[in-house]
Formats: sequence, C-alpha cells, structure tokens
Amino acid sequence: MIDYVVTKKKKKKMSCKTKFRIFLCIILILIVLCLVYYFKVVCPIIVGLSQEKVRSIATSTISNVVGDVMEEDNISYSDLVTITYSGENQVKLIEVDTVKVNIIIREITKRVQDEFNTLGEEGIDITLGTFTGIPFLFGLGPNVSIKLVPIGTVSTKVDSTFNGAGINQTIHRLYFVVNSNIGMVLPGMTENFQTELEVLLCENIIVGEIPDVYLQGSLI
Repeated sequence: MIDYVVTKKKKKKMSCKTKFRIFLCIILILIVLCLVYYFKVVCPIIVGLSQEKVRSIATSTISNVVGDVMEEDNISYSDLVTITYSGENQVKLIEVDTVKVNIIIREITKRVQDEFNTLGEEGIDITLGTFTGIPFLFGLGPNVSIKLVPIGTVSTKVDSTFNGAGINQTIHRLYFVVNSNIGMVLPGMTENFQTELEVLLCENIIVGEIPDVYLQGSLI
C-alpha cells in the first residue's frame, strides 16, 4: 500500500519593494484622476460662476470712478462742449474741448488702474463646495479667495451720440468708454476676462437744426 503525502505550496509573500510600487501606482492614478476632474469639471464651473462676478465688480468700479471724477471737478456739458448758432437758429458749430477731455481721460484711467490693482489684492471669494463641481454643494463650505490680476493697461476713449428728442430737438451725449483686461488666477491656470463699459459723462438737449456732418459722424 502506497501512502500519498500532499504538501501545500507556500505562498510567496510580496516584498516590501513590490508593495511600495503598487501603492505608488495607486497614488499616481488617483492624482491623475483628480487633476483630470479638476481641469475638465471644476475649473469650467468656477470660471463660469466667477465671470459675471468679475465683470460686475469691474463695471461697478469703473462707474464709481467716472462718477467721482465728474462730481469732484464739477464738470458739466457746457465745460466740454461749445455750440455756435447761426442767425437762423441753426447749429453752425459743435466744438469739444479736447484738452479738458484728455485731462479727464488721464485722471479716470489712472484711478481705474489703481482701483483694479487694489481689486487684485483683495480678490473674490468662492465657497469650497463649488470646487467639488457638484451642483447641490455650490455655496456651501468656507470661502476660498481667488486672486484677480490686472493684465496690461486700461484703455479709454470718449465717444458721442446724437438722438432725436422731438421737433427740432436733439440729445447730444458724451460717453466714456473703458476697455480693460482682468485675469483670474486659479491653481494651475489663469483665465482672462475682457470688459468694456460705456459710462455717460454728460448730455444736453440741443434746440435747432443740426447739420448732417454731426449726425452721421462722431465729434471725438
């Protein structure tokens, strides 16, 4: 009679080096997945939510600066525009004081740039829940400060329009147009927003017939 002895093979234990490699691969995979989720899901959501907020802040800043400058210097329509009539109550000449306009432009541009620099230091706050990319978590959690960076310089100009206001009456408006670039710095990326805002400087109702040369063109 032959006896059979069954022996179990001993399982080879994983070496510490192999375990470390597996652990490292798992960590790397998780990091890659998190980065893909952040750039593909989270960043577009944050940019979309922040874009209107950034533009709203820029619009408010520019409007306040223009209003402050006009109020401090007590500037009115007659300070910037001179209207000369002919003997037949017809507008002969509409002349804009370009020297005063340029002084106002320089002052407003400087103040807007200074305000944007301060805005960059303060930034805007976005709740931590928004960073998850999950809609029902938006607005929840502590605030995370997102840095805003003014990019380049603020460009400004003055434009004018003529609009009919009744029989033989025309409204002449002077606008201050501000173009600016603002960058929003997120971890790993920067998003740029371009803003353009028209702010009314002054207006006046001109009584009398205005030549077509003014109605079809711009004074500035």
